[in-house]
Amino acid sequence: MTYKQEIIAHYNGRTNYDNDFTLNRAIALLDYASPFPGQRVLDVATGTGNIAIAAAQKVGTNGSVIGIDIATELLKIAQQKIQAKNLSNVELIEVDVKVYQAEPEKFDAIYCSYAIVLFPNIPKIIENWYRFLKFGGFIAFTCSSENSYLALSIVEACAKHGITLPNLHEPLGTPERIQDVLTQAKFTQIKIHPRQMGTYLSLEKAQSKWNGQFWAHIDNPLRQLEPQKIRQIKASYDDEIAALETKQGVWHEELIYYVVARKA
Repeated sequence: MTYKQEIIAHYNGRTNYDNDFTLNRAIALLDYASPFPGQRVLDVATGTGNIAIAAAQKVGTNGSVIGIDIATELLKIAQQKIQAKNLSNVELIEVDVKVYQAEPEKFDAIYCSYAIVLFPNIPKIIENWYRFLKFGGFIAFTCSSENSYLALSIVEACAKHGITLPNLHEPLGTPERIQDVLTQAKFTQIKIHPRQMGTYLSLEKAQSKWNGQFWAHIDNPLRQLEPQKIRQIKASYDDEIAALETKQGVWHEELIYYVVARKA
């Protein structure tokens, strides 16, 4: 299974994705940067359409929204929600972000919620977004700290067995790295708003957060390992997590950066 197929299968399997939590954390992006009536919006990795729908309601009938994604089943859900709300200003396209092309200066706003770290070449994608934007337009996306979702414990467990696992969240895992990537792409007025959504978990729940193999990174060496090796790595991960346990439980960081930058 290729990386793209793996991602499609993972997200197509999440047809129960929508709930108050996932909705609220997505549309929170609009709290930091909201489109105006009549504007044109691109929602990248739109999923079940939460941001696309909220943006469509903001821009009104004189504006338009395009939502793109590769997960067919999630796009079906998004289309059902759009029809239920009688929105005629939203278009959904099943296409890979790295393939999607738009004419220069087409959009006033580009959103991407909880997906940018999955893109194999993040700087290139951000450069494309800069080109797609009108002057004065903005991008708004979310990413996570490099230790969110127990990522460092997973990486360390792999290292104990001679496996170098790239940290999915590392490229945009600190405000400084976010700033650097956006500055290199010529974005200005960069604002980074952290939100801590982490919580303490029981030891058992924290250990169950990773199965020893799944890692949504294009360079995931775990795909090539034998089951016995995977079991050994998983055991090391469980040990790593056990070492983190306190009276409150195991801290499961979910530090989300809500990022807005403009093309000036």
